[in-house]
Amino acid sequence: MPLNSVLSKNHRFFSRVCCLALLLSVIGSGSCWSSAVPSSNLVFILDASGSMGAQIQGKMKIDIAKDVLTQLINDLPAGVNVGLVAYGHRQKADCNDVEELAAIGPIDKKSLIDKIKILEHKGKTPITRSVQIVAESLKTLEDETTIVLISDGEETCDSDPCAMVKTLKASGIKFVMHVIGFDVTDKEKAQLSCLAEAGGGSYFSAKNAGEFTTAARAVVEKSEQSSGKLKIKALRNGKPIGAWYEVFKAEARENNEKENVASNPLGDGEAEIKLVPGVYDLLLKNQEDAGNPTMNFTGITIEAGKTVEKIADFSGGTLKVKAMRNGKPIGAWYEVFKAKAGENNEKENVASNPVGDGLVEIKLVPGVYDLLLRNQEDAGNPTVSFAGITIEAGKTVEKIADFSGGTLKVKAMRNGKPVGAWYEVFKAEAGGNNEKENVASNPLGDGEAEIKLVPGVYDLLLRNQEDAGNPTVSFAGITIDAGKIVEKVANFSGGTLKVKAMKNGKPIGAWYEVFKAEAGGNSEKESVASNPVGDDMTEIKLVTGRYDLIMRNQDDAGNPTVNFPGILIEAGKTVEKVAEF
Repeated sequence: MPLNSVLSKNHRFFSRVCCLALLLSVIGSGSCWSSAVPSSNLVFILDASGSMGAQIQGKMKIDIAKDVLTQLINDLPAGVNVGLVAYGHRQKADCNDVEELAAIGPIDKKSLIDKIKILEHKGKTPITRSVQIVAESLKTLEDETTIVLISDGEETCDSDPCAMVKTLKASGIKFVMHVIGFDVTDKEKAQLSCLAEAGGGSYFSAKNAGEFTTAARAVVEKSEQSSGKLKIKALRNGKPIGAWYEVFKAEARENNEKENVASNPLGDGEAEIKLVPGVYDLLLKNQEDAGNPTMNFTGITIEAGKTVEKIADFSGGTLKVKAMRNGKPIGAWYEVFKAKAGENNEKENVASNPVGDGLVEIKLVPGVYDLLLRNQEDAGNPTVSFAGITIEAGKTVEKIADFSGGTLKVKAMRNGKPVGAWYEVFKAEAGGNNEKENVASNPLGDGEAEIKLVPGVYDLLLRNQEDAGNPTVSFAGITIDAGKIVEKVANFSGGTLKVKAMKNGKPIGAWYEVFKAEAGGNSEKESVASNPVGDDMTEIKLVTGRYDLIMRNQDDAGNPTVNFPGILIEAGKTVEKVAEF
């Protein structure tokens, strides 16, 4: 075919998206189409009928077709819209076995290739129905679509595909149809050639796997002339860095969202992206520096056969952070903020992470930052702040937070043995609302605990969790110095009160209440324990002192009571009281 005869306006797209006409130019007639506009569309129709299971040079035709189509899709530039239809791949004798595997839309190479790989050769060759389904999907498209049919035979479903294509073309649907006949007879070639001619396209023949493979390599070479390239680099102080790129069509859609045509990590800090000619925006996200700073390039014009290079310079400095306690690294958490607050007076957090082994390096773009370090080991999680840290490209700033402090050792004992208790540590000075700041509160493990505190003056409250009334012991004005240990022992020595309720020699349901014997200022006694009495003796642990006991009969009318006043509880001793009703 003469070159001038195919360089027509109806064939503009094909040279841009791999120039499929070239697929067989090395083995037969045909040439490439001229350069294309970036809005064109491409639909592949793949024959997966039973005859595609025949072998050529030891390999099934369906596998050869899959390989070639995979190569072509891999080489398509970003920004092209692609669809995929297959027939004869699900049922053995079904003329309706046509499936749109991928509706025409932005190319997703992995998804398309995955769908191609799992196709099986099974059924008939419903070419007419396949073309009808594709044409139906093109009715609403304004731009011309290139249809590529790959088949090893003619229609087998009593239809005339050539007549159908002529009708569709006459209806005004914008498409050009090219046909690749793979190992076909002269009769089959006649029908497939008619299809291509009716579709305003060209017909190509392939006889064996070698011809397909050779042609596919030629397609790769030619595609680089029909699409453009965007070369991207991300550098930090002159060296490649890890980054993520996103390429968008410059024009936003109706919902003001731009179409993403490519997004991937930069390998070794750079990448080359094939793109359909057009105008694009580029976003690069630094994956190594704190806050993942970004850089935008807008209005990048891509032309066929040309390369545009964009370099994102993320040059910056390093902030080294250490957290120390009495000369040793400690666990801490850092937060880095941009020094200037936003409109709501909140600073932008660009990095927050734990400090590993007391030392961490934070990569930052040049600017002024504030640093907050939070001690994760000491009670109250005290903080150290550094404001107005200037970071410059290629330079390192080091900040050391000194959390040196002491230790408060706490024990809770009852008659010489550890007792379950809860501690609370407060800063000795009350705040503006006269409430003291609680810097630590936790249960005592095995009756004791070590509490790390920054130097200062503290108050300690210990609450006995085992004795009735949860009695407390307080220690005020405890001075904590760096590197020193202060020990406080709370002695909750006490005894046991055993109670029982009886009626006519048998246990009965009752309720007990224990009060401190001395009334308060309001003449009301302080209740330290109240609970039901079990069938056996009920044991009540009490700190030393005098108590009053009331037993209330729960079974008899009026709930009569029995009182035991002034019961003396002594350390390590047991007092038993039985209420007879």
